[in-house]
Amino acid sequence: MPAPGGVPLLVRLPNWLGDLVLAWPVVSAAAVGPVVFVGPAAFETLVRSRFPRATYLGWSRARRYALLGAIRRARPCAALLLTDSLSSALLVALAGVPQRIGYAAEGRSLLLTHRVPRPAPARTTARAAEYRRLADAAGLAMGAVEPRLDATESERRAAAGALGERRGGEGGADRYVVVAPGAAYGPAKQWGGPRFGEAAAALAAPRGWRVVVVGASADRPEAVAAVAGATARGAEAIDVTGRTDLGALTGLLAGASLVLTNDSGVMHLAAALRRPTVAVFGSTNPVWTSSAAPWVANLYAGYPCSPCYRRTCAIGYGCLRAVDVAQAVEAGERLLA
Repeated sequence: MPAPGGVPLLVRLPNWLGDLVLAWPVVSAAAVGPVVFVGPAAFETLVRSRFPRATYLGWSRARRYALLGAIRRARPCAALLLTDSLSSALLVALAGVPQRIGYAAEGRSLLLTHRVPRPAPARTTARAAEYRRLADAAGLAMGAVEPRLDATESERRAAAGALGERRGGEGGADRYVVVAPGAAYGPAKQWGGPRFGEAAAALAAPRGWRVVVVGASADRPEAVAAVAGATARGAEAIDVTGRTDLGALTGLLAGASLVLTNDSGVMHLAAALRRPTVAVFGSTNPVWTSSAAPWVANLYAGYPCSPCYRRTCAIGYGCLRAVDVAQAVEAGERLLA
């Protein structure tokens, strides 16, 4: 149901960076016509820099329904919900959007006018394919399912500036391995800073490359451990944790020779930028959220209790500990070859 004339389609974007990247082909298809994107304010720079004609309404958990007036004024013909939450369906229903498209989840069926059937139980099909079904239901003409992004010049400049500030203005033209030891979801998705540092050093030091550790401010303990692990094994490590916005992070990943990460937004962003990426999975299911790109190596122990999707583990994080440093190094060498 493409938007008629100049009437926009509203697209409720996912709340997690990784999900946004997986939904990027849907975002691109929607942006061909008039569109209103509703999503976390932090994602606006990534979206608006690529789709400047789109309207972006920043959303926050603290004020879930603060956008009611702005949505009513935009008068969208339909809302495509890329989230499964009850609150997202309630928002567009209260705003009076006449057509509301999404998966029936969290008891929101009565709030949807077009309930899209899932081909299989939730979390058992690739997330990108789930988004494709939603796009088809909205009448959007999608191309490839796999997301693809290119860093903008401003993002690359921001990345060079972030590295230059830490290196006396040298700018970071030489090669580096990016390490992202954090994961906002919780410890059950975090392989561990010391392991990341050791693996990164084994791959970077013999080549004369640097190690660049990225993440949010909350990731600092793991980042400090990753830097210590890398420097103890002879690699030069730079910590820009908490010093980069999403634009600078995109530029840093685009310039990386290799990325080591958990199952996180960084993993999906690096994969979409077509960078060689080693991703470690813990409590989540690589069938659902991994990248199928040939330049991505997904490491998953597949414990009997996995995937549990828990944020923390009461029995010792065995699924993460079972992935050793040698496996990550071997996967990185294979991708670099």
